[in-house]
Amino acid sequence: HIRATPEILPSGHKPGCLARFNMGLISDRPHPACLRTLDEGQCLIVTVAGLRVAQVHAIFSLPCQFSTYTKALAYIEWFTP
Repeated sequence: HIRATPEILPSGHKPGCLARFNMGLISDRPHPACLRTLDEGQCLIVTVAGLRVAQVHAIFSLPCQFSTYTKALAYIEWFTP
């Protein structure tokens, strides 16, 4: 599961909570990505072809007046290689 939680400010006796944004591996290809492992001596190297790392900042859905698309959408920040 991917989560994006906004900052909660302290209120009365309740302490605040920092914002939390999960990261994910997201496919940048129309077909599923391939995960492979390569053994080089004593090191195990994982190659993730077709996947990019991104941080999820918000998960939302569109109001019905804008679209009939009902699946969740995500606002993400790509990490650059």
